[in-house]
Amino acid sequence: RRVCCERPTPTADYQPSFHSPWLAANVVVLNKGDRDGLEPGHVMKIFQGGETIRDVVAGGGTTVKLPLEEAGLLMVFRIFDRVSFALIMHATQPLHVLDWVRSPEG
Repeated sequence: RRVCCERPTPTADYQPSFHSPWLAANVVVLNKGDRDGLEPGHVMKIFQGGETIRDVVAGGGTTVKLPLEEAGLLMVFRIFDRVSFALIMHATQPLHVLDWVRSPEG
């Protein structure tokens, strides 16, 4: 059995809009989900850094591990068992894959 559908006729005043706030939104995927206790509405801080660099002051090939630096804020909006989606609400610098997220209290 075939189902036939008519295509809507385009109108002169129709202009597709690609300026939707949802298209411009920054959505990220977290590798934590319902099993880890995340729930929709949870707000988390985004951190970067923790790199190991050469200590030029001490010399002799000594290295120093830099602390994590706060880079933004996100809100979880969709949860699955092992993964979740979050909306970036604020970023103080460009974000990258493998940045860290933590509870604001932690």
